[in-house]
Amino acid sequence: MTNDSSVQESRMPRLILFVTGNAPRTQRARANLARMLEEIGRDDLTPYEIDLLQQPQEGLTYSVFATPSLLKTDDEHGGSLLYGDLSDDDRLYRFLADLATTSA
Repeated sequence: MTNDSSVQESRMPRLILFVTGNAPRTQRARANLARMLEEIGRDDLTPYEIDLLQQPQEGLTYSVFATPSLLKTDDEHGGSLLYGDLSDDDRLYRFLADLATTSA
């Protein structure tokens, strides 16, 4: 028997924010991502955060070599990566647009 909620959740895109400590660019990336998720009606999504100062091997695992970086993954399309502090609203919106709720 399949648990529908676990199947549904596995199909949900996953957001991973790669950071280095609590640097100013990290703080801006967090704030910009939270603001955009709220703007598109997806403040219910909680990005997973990986600090490459504490877990440098994760940079190799995900092929991420610059921070901050936002990785969006899903089972159907693989992954896409956006580098920078996420301050370019247009780029960030386009990157997250497929996550937007219909009311956004």
